[in-house]
Amino acid sequence: MPAPTDYIKIQYPRQCEHCDYVSNNPQMYHYHKRIHEPIPNGQLCNHGCGFPAQYRGTGGIYSCHQVSQHCPAYIKQHSERVKQQWINATGRKEKTKESLVDRLHNVETVEKMKQTLKKKWGNFTPEQMKDFRHYARRVRSRAQKWAKDQGYVLGQQTYHVDHKLSVREAWLARLSEEEVNHPFNLRILEAKANCSKGSKSTLTVDQLLLAVSLGA
Repeated sequence: MPAPTDYIKIQYPRQCEHCDYVSNNPQMYHYHKRIHEPIPNGQLCNHGCGFPAQYRGTGGIYSCHQVSQHCPAYIKQHSERVKQQWINATGRKEKTKESLVDRLHNVETVEKMKQTLKKKWGNFTPEQMKDFRHYARRVRSRAQKWAKDQGYVLGQQTYHVDHKLSVREAWLARLSEEEVNHPFNLRILEAKANCSKGSKSTLTVDQLLLAVSLGA
């Protein structure tokens, strides 16, 4: 149906007819206009100060001030809320601290943590651990670049690039970054599958070196 000849399309941004407010869409324009609706007789401030309401907010809250934060009752209520939040935060902080101290001073827990680390890394020195972290960071960075160059889209919750021979075993075998990042050793896995796999290897050092030497 064609528009009538006297039809005038409303353009946005649009300024409120009662004030300087400018809206970019119809919903916000009409939402704002509610603050200009007449205040019912006898309406008091909704914040509980007892003063007559002078303004109506866009959320339908009546206030004795144009800015609700200037109402004395609102200021008092807000102060109490903030105070309670600080009390709760302090309590949570103390509980967390107590829990941490308890774990660190629990001989059984500490020993279990040591055994877990020893089982995973052996008797590595701090310097060796530092060397491994730098090695792993460089290797994984190059592997991700390889995947992106191949057109794969990686993401924390979508797909990961995986090393068939784990980075840890490659480091122990003193393989170079080029060898551990050879395309034969790389594959794309779903994030869930890669996380489930962990640091397990599906390829041996000898198999990888053979593939590298043959140019696979």
